[in-house]
Amino acid sequence: MKRVLSGLVLIPIVLGIVQYGSPLLFVALVTTAVLVGWFEYVRLIGHMGTRINPVIGGILCLLLVYCFYRNDFYLIWLAACLISLFITWYASGSALEDAVNQVAYSFLGIVYVSGLMSYFILLRGMEHGNHILFYLFMVIWSGDTAAYFIGKTIGKTPLAPRISPGKTLEGSAAGLVGSVAGGVAAQLLFFETLPLNHCLIVALLCGTMGQIGDLAESLFKRRAGVKDSGSLIPGHGGVLDRLDSLMFAGPAFYIYHAMFL
Repeated sequence: MKRVLSGLVLIPIVLGIVQYGSPLLFVALVTTAVLVGWFEYVRLIGHMGTRINPVIGGILCLLLVYCFYRNDFYLIWLAACLISLFITWYASGSALEDAVNQVAYSFLGIVYVSGLMSYFILLRGMEHGNHILFYLFMVIWSGDTAAYFIGKTIGKTPLAPRISPGKTLEGSAAGLVGSVAGGVAAQLLFFETLPLNHCLIVALLCGTMGQIGDLAESLFKRRAGVKDSGSLIPGHGGVLDRLDSLMFAGPAFYIYHAMFL
């Protein structure tokens, strides 16, 4: 019931902002998700035994969002980020043995959270950007739903038992079928400008990348020894728990679009 109620409240808000919100309002939505996701990531890494600076990392996350908003300054950000992280470690007085872990985990987290989520800003700014995001939502949500129910019903063969014991090959295959079905439905309902052949390819690609994103976040949680990345969304866990698949699917769509469309 918590999952249902949370969805009934949050999904219309997100869809409304995607469809009707100004570019700055959408950037504000992405920025909020980035900051919450960053602090969830800091918590996960803390459970692994490595302490990273949440404030400096949060500032670097915001700067990366700004780079995506302007679609510029990426190389400047890269240099400033690495220099800042090394200076932060040096100023913290932490042991020499912790230096590589602190810098590496910080950089990974900033790119993982802010870098991947910020692709939604680029997608929203494209022609038919709102339709692109709705298409991705349908691909990922249809795939997740099919994978969950088929995996629970007939799933027997583990997909990645060391990372996520509950996931099965049967569920994964059903998820890909569900993603393609969701993509076709989106193309027929509101995205006719996307040719059907590309629609099928992109749906399969994004469905696959979504499952990889899910496993990637499960890897963090498994290593940290926690069930959810956070508890912000009742019944759903944290922001990373809800966006892990979309965080990989969004860049996949953008790259495919840049190369073939």
